[in-house]
Amino acid sequence: MFLYNSNISQTSSRPIPSEARPCDKDGVFLPPNSPPSLDEEQDGTDWSPFRDRPTYHFAELSFEKMETSAENLKELLQVLEARDILDGVDREPIFESPNDLLGTIDAVEGGVPGWDSFRIRYSGAVDADSPAWKHADYFVHTRNAMEVMEYMVGNPEFEDKWHTRAFEEYTGPNERRWSDMMSGHWSWKQSVTKDPQTHGAMLVPTILGADKTTVSVATGHQEFHPVYISAGNLHNNMRRAHGEGVMVLAFLAIPKACREFSDDDEYKLFRKQLYHASFTHILDPLKPAMTTPVVLRCPDGHFRRTIFTLGPFIADYPEQVFLASIVSGWCPKCFAGREALDSIGNRRTREYTAELIESFDPDVLWDGFGVVTDAEPFTNHFPRADIHELLTPDLLHQLIKGTFKDHLVTWVEQYLMITHGSKDGKKIMDDIDRRIAAAPAFPGLRRFPEGRNFQQWTGDDSKALMKVRLIFHCINAR
Repeated sequence: MFLYNSNISQTSSRPIPSEARPCDKDGVFLPPNSPPSLDEEQDGTDWSPFRDRPTYHFAELSFEKMETSAENLKELLQVLEARDILDGVDREPIFESPNDLLGTIDAVEGGVPGWDSFRIRYSGAVDADSPAWKHADYFVHTRNAMEVMEYMVGNPEFEDKWHTRAFEEYTGPNERRWSDMMSGHWSWKQSVTKDPQTHGAMLVPTILGADKTTVSVATGHQEFHPVYISAGNLHNNMRRAHGEGVMVLAFLAIPKACREFSDDDEYKLFRKQLYHASFTHILDPLKPAMTTPVVLRCPDGHFRRTIFTLGPFIADYPEQVFLASIVSGWCPKCFAGREALDSIGNRRTREYTAELIESFDPDVLWDGFGVVTDAEPFTNHFPRADIHELLTPDLLHQLIKGTFKDHLVTWVEQYLMITHGSKDGKKIMDDIDRRIAAAPAFPGLRRFPEGRNFQQWTGDDSKALMKVRLIFHCINAR
């Protein structure tokens, strides 16, 4: 059961999050328990952008139901035109061509937002001897972030799977449970507002993710850098359902340079600035709605005044280094040194980092604080956004593959080699592989016929092998 402010009295001094009150399409709040506002009724004669009802049904039949190819559709249109000629009927063809049909379909309002592109290029001094990366144009393919979020907020499939406000969930006295994102401390804090303009509004945090990847199937090892977006109000199970709870927002440009410039400081600076400038432009459509509410229809059918904010950003550690503008090897969340693994340093914040940059030289910041001064995080251009607060642990690379595979498994192997020598160490590793391969079949337990001696580890491999190793440790503990 979700308990909203269940343990907070009306006289409590603890701030209460915004109530996300329903309103009409003009933003006027409705009385309590009012039914959802209905759309204005149509007279049934407007088939825009189609010419009439038969034209619409022809397009629906050929494109959606029959999935007719362009060549077959062209032939069908010619048959219909020939029939009119034989009958002596002089009328406008239902469609001029397959491209005419597709163009009409594209003109239909609503649906999944389409794609657009923008171009970025180096803005410094360039001459004939400058490297190719300074002359190149870099294209970023993106959807309109505001249209994507409007589509997600208004999706009726998310009815009963959407939290309109921050909440606290208790399973018993003083037993709080954190489940969906809106049950967390961060969402509660962000939902508290002192601005009268945003009172009663619904907070919609964005969840962003980025992961550079290489696709080898049918693309010739083509690199892509996709950016994903989701709404923090969604229930976690809907986000994991692989529907429209998570959508691709953009594909970032991937600059290339020859080996001569791969370690060049100027080229590295350009890559960082390109990265942050791209994100600033991609998310710019959301910026006005981060301070001034917009009225959107929600999955339950109600209109609500809505405020957006940048929420958690999910990325692996190399990408976190870019996002937080820190030196590789440092923590993006605190100032703990790379060797101080048993302590937690002071938290990094947007404000504290700005003070450090004003107080120290770049060399001191680099060596003493792990701060990079030549690339400003894109979050600095948005209200209430602190990249150090928004970065989340990368469960796959930092915990599942990092702690287990790269640390535990690797350390055990190295320990055996150092303690018993290479020859005997390998015998022990072979014995461990035989024990893993001999694990009995059990529901939910994956078998490894060759043990753990495989080259390419995936997240699923690591999680499955963790279960097997855990069983062995439990058996040995007895």
